[in-house]
Amino acid sequence: MILKEMHELRSAVQSAKGKNIDAHIRAGVAMLYAHWEDFVKGAANAYVSYLSFRGDRMCDLKPCFVALGMKSIMLSTQTSAQSAIAVATVSYLIDELNRPIKLPAVEAISAQSNLNSDVFTNIVGWIGIVPAKYSTRFTLIDKTLLGTRNGIAHGEYLVIDTPRFDSLVEEVLDLLRWFKTDIENAAVQKSFLRA
Repeated sequence: MILKEMHELRSAVQSAKGKNIDAHIRAGVAMLYAHWEDFVKGAANAYVSYLSFRGDRMCDLKPCFVALGMKSIMLSTQTSAQSAIAVATVSYLIDELNRPIKLPAVEAISAQSNLNSDVFTNIVGWIGIVPAKYSTRFTLIDKTLLGTRNGIAHGEYLVIDTPRFDSLVEEVLDLLRWFKTDIENAAVQKSFLRA
């Protein structure tokens, strides 16, 4: 669906004339960002659901998944000065180590409504994907994609020409393909397991 819609957006921009070109490009940038955010969030959450379904023991998974499974418990411990809560949390962790992991069922991963490079780095940190190769695209994510989308959303008149829009579509599709491939490889190679 994403690929089809991206190609339709690109075709609409290429066939638009006059002032309609700017309107199509502005709408296209907003849609590109929406697909970027929704795909990353959706794919990350699908991966977490897959791992939850597998039922691996907590002690067999990488620490990022253990942390994700324990996030709500750790947050309650962090905000409390009560020793009983801290001891209960550690006891829970020790008891759960040999049981199947319990990962959040819904919305384990959030894009926080502004999927910039920092939020993206946080997301891949939760699911054990190395962000290094994406770092070359952080300026694209922060300034070109998110910055332009925010400008459009706040009523700024931003002009991006047709060739730049075409290249932006390709760059975003590349990012989505990389992310999809990284998650698929992690699942197939079982890189979620501790070494």
